[in-house]
Amino acid sequence: MSFSHVLSSEVLEEIFLRLPLKSILKFKTVSKQWRSILESKRFAEGRRMMNIQTKLKILVAVDRNLIQHELHRDEEVEIVYLHSNVAASRPSLSCDSLVCIPVPGWVKVFNPSTGVFLRYFSSSPETMISRHDFDFLDPRFEIFPRYWRMGFGKDNITERYKIVRICFHDDLEIHRCEILDVNIGRWRRLSPPPYVLGFRRKSTCVNGSIYWVEVIPRYKLLALNLHTEEWRDLTLPLGTLGTSCQVANLENRLALAATYFSNHHWNVKIWCMHAPQEEAWSVMYTIRLFPSEHRYDGSFPLWFWARPVAVSKQGNLFFHDNCKRLFKYYPETDVVCCVHTDICVISPFVEDLVPLGPLDSVPNMMRTFGLQHLDHVPFSSRISNFFRRMEFPSSLITTAFVTLATFQFCSLLSRS
Repeated sequence: MSFSHVLSSEVLEEIFLRLPLKSILKFKTVSKQWRSILESKRFAEGRRMMNIQTKLKILVAVDRNLIQHELHRDEEVEIVYLHSNVAASRPSLSCDSLVCIPVPGWVKVFNPSTGVFLRYFSSSPETMISRHDFDFLDPRFEIFPRYWRMGFGKDNITERYKIVRICFHDDLEIHRCEILDVNIGRWRRLSPPPYVLGFRRKSTCVNGSIYWVEVIPRYKLLALNLHTEEWRDLTLPLGTLGTSCQVANLENRLALAATYFSNHHWNVKIWCMHAPQEEAWSVMYTIRLFPSEHRYDGSFPLWFWARPVAVSKQGNLFFHDNCKRLFKYYPETDVVCCVHTDICVISPFVEDLVPLGPLDSVPNMMRTFGLQHLDHVPFSSRISNFFRRMEFPSSLITTAFVTLATFQFCSLLSRS
């Protein structure tokens, strides 16, 4: 009798849920039944719920050639390092722990949990826009290649991930507006936004809509519903005019962080929208950052920004700035401390095992595995070096897993 008939799928799933990630990735190759269980939506949601109950994790990118050290180990957060020169040097977008990194000629989507990596060809030549009027721009702005306005998020109805990109001419006329379904892998035309979008700030996705805050000439938020593909604008809260605004997904709510200079200090005020349809904003945090003696003295106020990342189980806020620093704010004592420096903060991290993209490649997509492919993907190589699939005799795999399964199964029975 084969081992697959010894335990039911339900019992196997309960055992798999308690295994470490590396073991799960290896056991996908044992049998079609195991692979089906491990790649099911039910199993992915079960793993996600188990991980949510653990300590807060934050995904950061660092240069693969540099050794990074935390200033001190923080008991409230675990830093998950993504060693990639591209991810550490270019602005990225994230949704549900998936990372989207636009580069010239490509858009890269990567799942750090599984190592699955997709890169999509551009659908048309990307004409470089002349920006001689913007030579003064500070490199700390998050500007995407060719000055595309980018968006990345999940359609809450179909649960599919989508990429949006918009390009404007020098005269601010829309040149191209496109959307791509990650599961299909083909770009198609999208109805253009009603306003011009600036290129200095990133977007964010919350509950099935992508939000942009730099709307010209109106001072508004612009949202795109990824299911209906309809645009709508929202009014910003009072007090944001003349500040450096950033949008973020904070605890599954739309957050707006406004950084400003007042009383010889840099400050950041963070609002959250509780009811998007009613445009109901409420102030969540008001944080005093740096005194006037700080090195930002004399700089243009809109050049410095801060963005919220996540809230720990202890109720403390983690946020980062455009100088590659991660901070923690204690609301009860009104104290700010620096947790980490010289890192590119991407997003909160929760393990996500849902398969990414179609099983079969399409003409304008390349699928492979491994962190090294974020920095370089040779056209002729489709072999993974990130998760090496080790070949074991089937009897050895079965014996090892029977031992583990028996132990886990007995533990489950003893609890019931």
